Amino acid sequence: MLSRIGVVPRYLIAAVFSITSCVLLFGTLAAAQVTIQPKDEIFGGYSWLGISGTADFNIKVQDIPVGFDASTTYYFPWAHNLGIIADGSGHFNTGRPGYTGVGFAMVGLQYKYHTNSFSPFFRFMVGAANLSPAYPPTPPGGNNEWQVALAAGGGFDYNVWRHLAIRVAQADYIYTNYNIYCSGVLNGACVPSSLNSQWNNVRLATGLIYNLGNYYVPAPAAACTAQPTEVTEGEPITVTATGSNFNPKHTVTYAWTTNGGKLDATDKQSARVDTTGVAAGSYTANATISDPKMKKGGSATCAATFTVKAKPMNPPQVSCSANPSTVQGGSTSTITTTATSPDNAQITNYAYSASAGTISGTGTTATLDTAGLPAGPVTVTVTATDSRNLTGTGTCTVGVEVPPPPPTCSKINSIQFPDVHRPWRVDNTAKAILDDVASRLKADPNAKIVIVGYADGEKAPMEGTGKKRHPMNLAAQRAVNAKAYLVQQQGIDPSRIGVATGTGQQKVADIVWVPQGADESKCADLQNTTPVNEEEVKPSKDAYPKPRPAAPAHHHKAGAKKAEPAGTPQQ
Repeated sequence: MLSRIGVVPRYLIAAVFSITSCVLLFGTLAAAQVTIQPKDEIFGGYSWLGISGTADFNIKVQDIPVGFDASTTYYFPWAHNLGIIADGSGHFNTGRPGYTGVGFAMVGLQYKYHTNSFSPFFRFMVGAANLSPAYPPTPPGGNNEWQVALAAGGGFDYNVWRHLAIRVAQADYIYTNYNIYCSGVLNGACVPSSLNSQWNNVRLATGLIYNLGNYYVPAPAAACTAQPTEVTEGEPITVTATGSNFNPKHTVTYAWTTNGGKLDATDKQSARVDTTGVAAGSYTANATISDPKMKKGGSATCAATFTVKAKPMNPPQVSCSANPSTVQGGSTSTITTTATSPDNAQITNYAYSASAGTISGTGTTATLDTAGLPAGPVTVTVTATDSRNLTGTGTCTVGVEVPPPPPTCSKINSIQFPDVHRPWRVDNTAKAILDDVASRLKADPNAKIVIVGYADGEKAPMEGTGKKRHPMNLAAQRAVNAKAYLVQQQGIDPSRIGVATGTGQQKVADIVWVPQGADESKCADLQNTTPVNEEEVKPSKDAYPKPRPAAPAHHHKAGAKKAEPAGTPQQ
């Protein structure tokens, strides 16, 4: 069937006219600093089509969720944001109750505001629509029409890099008409219809864009450097101009000026500035790089700043060192001095002073005597004088040490043994004291302790069986049991715990602290004690209360006695 063009709505004509005016108005505007300005872009991606219109038998056409859209846009050289677009899309609904195929082929204008990240665009297009709705009972080989299509829409893209972008969103309104082929079926044949249905379509798309070429051309630029940037009056400076973005096939020219010093050349890439006679201050050398063959924008300027300082009058720089830097009180230390003039003046004299002690010397070395000084630092000050009578000072420190007294051991606590039935047993009160001792041992890993057990005047319990039954060494057993608790329950290294017996007390064991470096043989609290042979005296099985094992959970009847919590020590 030949197609007929439907009546185009007036509001669509007005919209197209408005968009055309905007495109022509803004088409020549481009962001000068944008580095992504493609000459051509190719888009391809997924498309969804929403249709508002009817087909044969006055059946509403369903939306088509399956489709593609592809386009190419060529941007004009004289308006990098304005281009001509060719667009084609296909949409296919093969589900029931019928088949619907819709395709568009259109051309038009697209305006895209190029940025280096998000780039919005809008466009209008005109072209053809191929419409193939087939809803039962359409006879086989039903209508397939070509109609005029008008479209207006836009969206925005995100640039991933110079050649690749993501079309985040694209939305187009597409207007077309459909000439209804059948209004009904009579005896298996289509009843022709002269009706026309207006289709208002919304096409959504997303996908990828590949950019071809780039209109962006960076403007010529120049960079100037001064080496060095700071000099003393009379010293030279080299200034250099470096151009970028110039045509490498063209020869560029240079022009130098400066407001400080004299240039040895004004038309070279590098020039030398003589600062003789220049007053102290900050100055600038300016360069212009030009391409004579470029009619417009063929030059760039730059500036290099440098500082001229007056010739100096610097005092000597002085430092000293002590060897040794730490001495015992009454010893001497040698002070060595280094003095230099930044202006190369001669050093003529050295003078020394000290915050304590006696110092003697007039050259680069002196001797500090610390006789009679208490512990603490001594500051030595040396003053150097140059031939211009300028002076500079330096200091160094000597540490004086007075040997501390040697460490000594001392009794830090005692534990009692009040149990008349088990007089060797470490009870919970004693455990608490031993816990404190264990904490102190852990805090000072270089210290140790000696546990001295006493049992004067006490009747020793019998131990063993048969012929081996003998009185217990109760004092030794008390010391060994206390050690067993510290080793087994607190994890203290057994080599850090000594055990001994003493006389003059009963039902007690003393704990003597032995710091690192202490001489046990001179410890007053360990005099007249006897070390325990731990090969003979072993820890008792009931040396101290053990934590109770966790009891299994039971359901108790009302009034039943509650179990003691796990970990409760035995008495």
